[in-house]
Amino acid sequence: MRLHWAMLSGLCAAVVIQGCSSSKGTTDTSAVIGTFNIEWLGDGTGDRKTRTDHDYLLIADIIVKSEADVLGVQEIENEKALKNVLRYLDDYDGFVSQGGGQQRVGVIYKKSVDVRRIAEYEPLTLGRPERLRPGLVVSCRKGKFDWIQMIVHLKSTSRYDSTTEMVEESRQVRTKQAEVIRAWVDSVTSGPEKDVIITGDLNDYPQRQLNPTITALSNAPNLLFLTRNLKSCANKSWNVIDHIVASVTASQRYRSGSEYVENIHDYLSETDAEKISDHCPVLARFEILTADTD
Repeated sequence: MRLHWAMLSGLCAAVVIQGCSSSKGTTDTSAVIGTFNIEWLGDGTGDRKTRTDHDYLLIADIIVKSEADVLGVQEIENEKALKNVLRYLDDYDGFVSQGGGQQRVGVIYKKSVDVRRIAEYEPLTLGRPERLRPGLVVSCRKGKFDWIQMIVHLKSTSRYDSTTEMVEESRQVRTKQAEVIRAWVDSVTSGPEKDVIITGDLNDYPQRQLNPTITALSNAPNLLFLTRNLKSCANKSWNVIDHIVASVTASQRYRSGSEYVENIHDYLSETDAEKISDHCPVLARFEILTADTD
């Protein structure tokens, strides 16, 4: 991986880390797949969250540190916003969905990995594209492992839900979206391709007991939540809401215990971390040497 090291050299000293990247495994024998909500990543004009070139460079460095091969991203305003980060990543490319307003989903991936856009999955908007985001469906291959991946960002329950009715509506919407994703997985895996991975901000976690909304996914017999036991980088008592969910076949390549949170708070000041995102990248490793049979 090559970042613009001349620009990064001063940055590494500023954040006081052990080198500019970290190794969490053997990248040439595995595919690192993940998700990262980059909180209102804008194009530089009237941004909801203003950032400098220094901040974009920090985001790029975080992606390098995560060792991600394919990283689903959320809250991306447009292609120009994504390029604000990609311009610092020589070995990466990426694209975003057309739908989703100022909070589109997208993908960042190493150029050495074959990633192709398939479609935007409009059923995830539940007929309300002005409010909800479609899924972005891509095909991926690294080594002998090929898979279909959907990048998603489900409806949140936020401080803007100021009434009990609004809170309940957001839960109902998220519940329906989870059901739509499960139906999509069932449809795809009924065909020749059995390796399916969902990455994204689900705005919930599978262990929730009170008012659960993603049980259609967490209870699906053909899906595994690989990230169900991870804790949030913002608060160690919280469960992550950014997840990697794999079909049974794809999960056979999952390297047990390899899931991790790239905790930006470990090496950034709180001021810098706040400018990056209120989320951290969440990732897992998959074996790529065994022949793919589907």
